[in-house]
Amino acid sequence: MSYSIRETVLIEAVLEGTNLQAPCTVRAVKVSLPKLDMWEYVAADIVQAPFDIPDGSYSVSFEGRKMKVKKTAHLWVSGLE
Repeated sequence: MSYSIRETVLIEAVLEGTNLQAPCTVRAVKVSLPKLDMWEYVAADIVQAPFDIPDGSYSVSFEGRKMKVKKTAHLWVSGLE
């Protein structure tokens, strides 16, 4: 029988938008299947980014993944692509 391992990890990432590129930190839930030597992220959120980034739509890249994010009223809303 195969089992999975869930862990929350912090990952260095890069935010990108119109005329903007900035470092940030993403908190993601990583699910691993040890017997199959496979893993994937099932959720991710920006937990640290420069405060002065204006509200708007951006993309964030980390470990070969890219997700769309939106900043509104100093809050980040995200979803994996």
